[in-house]
Amino acid sequence: MKKKTQNNKFPHIAAVIPCRIYSTRLLAKPLQRVGNFTILELLINQLKKSKKINEIVLAIAQSSGKDLFIEFAKKHKIKFVVGDEIDVLNRLIKGAKKVGADILFRTTSENPFIHWEGIDNLIQNHIKKNADLSFYGNLPLGSSYEIINLKSLQLSHKNGTKKHRSENSSLYIYENPKIFCINRVEPKKSLQRPNFRLTVDTPQDLWVVRIINDHFNNAGKPIKLEKIIQFLESHGDVSKINSNMALKYKQYLK
Repeated sequence: MKKKTQNNKFPHIAAVIPCRIYSTRLLAKPLQRVGNFTILELLINQLKKSKKINEIVLAIAQSSGKDLFIEFAKKHKIKFVVGDEIDVLNRLIKGAKKVGADILFRTTSENPFIHWEGIDNLIQNHIKKNADLSFYGNLPLGSSYEIINLKSLQLSHKNGTKKHRSENSSLYIYENPKIFCINRVEPKKSLQRPNFRLTVDTPQDLWVVRIINDHFNNAGKPIKLEKIIQFLESHGDVSKINSNMALKYKQYLK
């Protein structure tokens, strides 16, 4: 995958967001409310700030509760696909194909505070470096994301195993750096706080992001990540609430 020809045409880019209701630690995470908005609404508001993302697609799991996400997509006029609950990778591919995307923006649906200010820079860097996958290193957990070529995900699905087709849908790429061009970009020092958690996987996580949201009271408007980090640094009692939660695949975040 590393040898490619340059293409002067700017690729079509879609943010494909996998969604499902079931979770062992916190039910319906994307639809949990943070202030007057759901986590998914806050995420989409941030994605809409990008000038390079052409489409937003919900990749909904074919399982109990799927109608809630279908209703959400219709209400917000967002395109969607429905696919296998376990094969998340196939849902991502299906979502990209629905809108003719060459490149996917990938994040999970339970991340209310991503580094939205850096999306377009990372996309531009990804294309310039002719990469297969690009990501920011050392950001707080839940604030980073991946830019991935559709062809790389298709190869992952073809050659990977069940674990690679699960929610860890970029794992095959990370495990095969000799096949794929992986582009790690370091953000500025003030954003490099990997020990902070801004994802929502547990009730403690939800408590933290609600406190942050209440502090800024932005009425659903995107909050700059640097301001959130400054708040957590000056309010150690808040950051400690979810500081002991386990990090999955931490080696890829360092």
